[in-house]
Amino acid sequence: MFSSRKDIELIEGVQRRATKVVKDVEHLHYNDRLEHLGLMCLHTRRIKSDLIDTFKIINGIYNVKTDLFFDFGQSGR
Repeated sequence: MFSSRKDIELIEGVQRRATKVVKDVEHLHYNDRLEHLGLMCLHTRRIKSDLIDTFKIINGIYNVKTDLFFDFGQSGR
């Protein structure tokens, strides 16, 4: 899923503000708040989600035609 930069910044802003209301971490920088709370920034979550979806497609967990997404060439082995 592709989103505009503006949409991404708006979504990240929600998380940024939400982490500021958590007691004892509101004084920390955003990345430090995320680390302390065990959270990831939106960019990292999106990459992780893409990797999980790719794994599920390749391993047949999602019922989709893999050839729509990948070209599995011959491996030389």
